Amino acid sequence: MSDTGAAPPRSVGDTGGADPRLAAALARLTATPGTAARAEVLAALVGARVFAPVTARSTAEHVEEHTGLRAESSAEMVLLSLVGSAGGRAVPLFVDAAGAVSFRAGARPVPLPGPDACAAALQDGAAGVLLDPPGAALALTGPELQELALGRVPVAGAPLSTARTTAPLTAPSDADPDLLARVADALQGEPVQAARLLQGPDGPVLGVVPQAPLDAAALAALAARVLPSVGVADLALAVVAPGGPGLAVPLRQAPGRRSWWRLRPDR
Repeated sequence: MSDTGAAPPRSVGDTGGADPRLAAALARLTATPGTAARAEVLAALVGARVFAPVTARSTAEHVEEHTGLRAESSAEMVLLSLVGSAGGRAVPLFVDAAGAVSFRAGARPVPLPGPDACAAALQDGAAGVLLDPPGAALALTGPELQELALGRVPVAGAPLSTARTTAPLTAPSDADPDLLARVADALQGEPVQAARLLQGPDGPVLGVVPQAPLDAAALAALAARVLPSVGVADLALAVVAPGGPGLAVPLRQAPGRRSWWRLRPDR
């Protein structure tokens, strides 16, 4: 990425430290790698501020009249990147300013919202992003990186992300008892008090009524745990209101739970 303008300054009060939520998510992923832990990192990245290392590159020179020496007349800021053995480029992003500075001598840490940093890498022609090398060094590429650049949280095993949508969700045209049973099995033990199958504009949707509000990280982690075991390639996950259309999923009542955890059929 090249930009002849000045790099954006950090906001007042920004000391250049790591975003607490992103740092904690990366630490959990490093300690216990897994789909759910990765989903938490992606959700945290969407709402975090990260640092991209940039350096100045001369774009034009002139010869000084009195000395005859060449001097720089203009420069642009260049986003630094890494080149893999296969030739693909990846842009390193760091959780704190210190990481960006230590990446290369003379590098300047530019603060960017996570989605903007991912978008900048794509605009620069990079094949991916490497988050916080050499520590976590989480590689983000392909559709996953594209979703993040749009400010959406990719969900493993689902075609849709956790982006908010106003598209209508309706009842499916027919019921699949086997699918309902697989969904019920997948949701057993999860923090969900009710669920129903719905039809969205792009395919089937599993609507869940959580026991407590779910933020983007928790929703992405839930999807990562549940959707792959259901075995429907185009199934998406959405948080829905207790009442509404759809086919009720017969949730198994966990031992010791009260009967009100059971889902009543939609009217």
